[in-house]
Amino acid sequence: VTGVQTCALPIFLDEMKDAWMSSHPCVTAVNISYGSSATLAAQVVSGAPVDVFISASDTTMNTVRNAGLAVIAPQVFARNKGAILLWPGGKFATSVSAVADLLDSVNPGIKVGLCVASAPCGSLANTILSNARAAYSRADLTRANIADTEAASVEDLVTKIELGELDAGIAYLSDCVSAAAQVLATCALLPDSVNSANNYLVAGLNNRSNTAAFVSWVMSEQFGSTARLKYGFLSP
Repeated sequence: VTGVQTCALPIFLDEMKDAWMSSHPCVTAVNISYGSSATLAAQVVSGAPVDVFISASDTTMNTVRNAGLAVIAPQVFARNKGAILLWPGGKFATSVSAVADLLDSVNPGIKVGLCVASAPCGSLANTILSNARAAYSRADLTRANIADTEAASVEDLVTKIELGELDAGIAYLSDCVSAAAQVLATCALLPDSVNSANNYLVAGLNNRSNTAAFVSWVMSEQFGSTARLKYGFLSP
């Protein structure tokens, strides 16, 4: 496998790829690129040398599929829902438990980040805000009122929160699980009435044997159970 484009799972894939390579001794390297699904999909369509594409949404996977590049058809291997990620060193770490708490009118001075709307994590945040407006009858729960800054990808957003550049943001549950395990962030979970979830999909961009083997591995129970039990992903 000469290249894998993926919008998420960085720690997970970095950990798991060694196990995959040990069972495929003829593979000398697995090169993984991380970033927003929308950006990576555009790179794939533009001709980036990639064997496997992993996307955090159906929409971005369809960019690759509709370009006729998904030789091994996209398959959903996991789902991921939203959560509020908080910088543990800030004064707002214990004062945020709901979407409304991200408003400056509720927590004056709080610095909040959201992913750009074109990224899956940004689309997820928009859906969560829409659900919260309806659930709590609060028209002020909008991106414009909440976001002090927008991040190009969820990795960028999480890093800013972990470093204390932001106090909070709407990220994925898996990001919360990973960051909390490293004591880099704390999490505020969202009720099902407000939350939303994205599909995570994998597709092979050619028929090479190693590409097919990598896609099969991502779809395996071993991969899926580790994603769920250790990293907070949901079943497909």
